[in-house]
Amino acid sequence: MGVRKQFVLASVAALGLLGTACGTSTSTGTSHSGAPYTAKFDWGTFTLSSAIASKVDKKQALNFVLSFQTLATVGAPVNLLAGMRQAAKDVKTAYGVDVNVKLIGPANTDPVAQISQLQQAISAGQVDCLAVEPVTPDAFVRAINQAIDGGVPTYTVNTDSPTSHRFAYSGANDSFPPTGEHPMGQVAGQYTIQWLHDHNVTPKMAALVTGDTSASWAQGRMQGWMDTMKAAFPSLQFVGTPTNALTTGYDPAAIYPAVAAFMNGHPSVDLYFDSDWGAKTIGKLITDRGKKGMINTIGYNVDTTYLDEVTSGDVMATVDQRYDEQSYGFVKGCADFLLKGTVPSSGFAYVQPTVVTTTNVADVKTRLAQEIALGS
Repeated sequence: MGVRKQFVLASVAALGLLGTACGTSTSTGTSHSGAPYTAKFDWGTFTLSSAIASKVDKKQALNFVLSFQTLATVGAPVNLLAGMRQAAKDVKTAYGVDVNVKLIGPANTDPVAQISQLQQAISAGQVDCLAVEPVTPDAFVRAINQAIDGGVPTYTVNTDSPTSHRFAYSGANDSFPPTGEHPMGQVAGQYTIQWLHDHNVTPKMAALVTGDTSASWAQGRMQGWMDTMKAAFPSLQFVGTPTNALTTGYDPAAIYPAVAAFMNGHPSVDLYFDSDWGAKTIGKLITDRGKKGMINTIGYNVDTTYLDEVTSGDVMATVDQRYDEQSYGFVKGCADFLLKGTVPSSGFAYVQPTVVTTTNVADVKTRLAQEIALGS
């Protein structure tokens, strides 16, 4: 086993932190093979919609819907659908009930449009179980609570809204319990340090880049990466803070000129950390400027372009937060609730990431191809 493969497995194991329960969750009401008609959580009592309860009792097909921030982006929507569809197959095998899965969302990130769309779907009776990626967590609290009040089991995926009444969160551990730890940022930082040591590089100045500096998950990743880097390179200077970083949005067409202008104004920066998809665009910019090897970058997520850049060395690595496993967890968790009566015992179901490097990128490409086939 090579050094890098050892690191990847160790990092993944380190991320397997047990989610701290947000309190006990117990079910009450009539005992039967399907969902409890009521279930108690720290925030109060959930009562299942009579329409959904009727479908469960009759073993009719159920509609599981995941609301995502944008369907136009390459990568995440396909990964999410792949996980949902695989989970639906497994639910059919386990319970003999069909689950229709659907991914909805605006073409481009628009929280107002996203909230309106999911509310319309619920009002139309098209949702028996809901998952939401609340791109701006606080803005979605009311919509999530309305779904819960209407008797629709509701989860969060990829981004959490911890003050809402959601059943549970399925996703990466960016900044949630244990308090004060930022595992996703730490894992990226640990690999950055290893890569720099392996290539005999000592960074002088690092820049923090994000799609949304107000998002708690982004702040958690930046904080974890920055703290880890400071411990290894005490003299490393930083441009930006987790709450005041270069904010580019999520559109590659906008990221490229924004970072290009930043590079022009900050020629001493030789290391870029992006909290999301932006590193693949930064990697292209670095190569276009003939700075490959002199400026380095690392970020998150996977698509075919991103993996090609890992292969070519345009980016140091990328941290795959496993959208497929996040959405799988939502579908399986809600099916277990509706069809078996299992109430989440913890508010957090963390998904372990994969650090994608030149050592394992070929395997990840194979997996991604399978996800694309299943999710397209």
